[in-house]
Amino acid sequence: MRAFLGARGTDVGAQSAVFNLDQGAVDVISTLEVLALRPHDLSHAGFSVLMTVWITGPRETRELAAVLRVTKGAVVGAVDTLERRGLVARERSREDRRLVSIKLTDEGTDLIIRVQKEWHDLEREVTADLTDHERRTLAALCRKVAHSARTLRRARGSPTTQLPDPARFLKKARISPATGEVRDAPAPR
Repeated sequence: MRAFLGARGTDVGAQSAVFNLDQGAVDVISTLEVLALRPHDLSHAGFSVLMTVWITGPRETRELAAVLRVTKGAVVGAVDTLERRGLVARERSREDRRLVSIKLTDEGTDLIIRVQKEWHDLEREVTADLTDHERRTLAALCRKVAHSARTLRRARGSPTTQLPDPARFLKKARISPATGEVRDAPAPR
């Protein structure tokens, strides 16, 4: 394959890096979905919504779409499914009745706590053959490649760059060193 593609001017190193990043992501996410999500009848989209709302608190659909980097329609579909199961509830804004926030129910909170633990246990198993240094290096390299991809989309004027910056919607959490309690800081402007 290297000889065939190399002879045609392909940068085999670049292709190998992207191919292996893609295949690795598919293998890891598929494994975690099968072992941590399917037993709870959760999709990856549903899990992502539950995790985001659990971590950040109630969010409007457009905010969830921005944070998760998906369309508003994709979020609505996942929320519909989660709502039918009693895991989330929609709450209309008192200030602007057009805005609806998604919040976890008690059942949703209980489920995401259990599933996140199972998911994280699998993350540790999947990375068990890596040293701490290798894990940090892998994370840094993935962030670097993701940054390059976002920069490329922006430079080429891709419509996906029109999504709001997710950081706009996420509060910075401060953790008290004394109690370990999480306190919300003001959201960035």
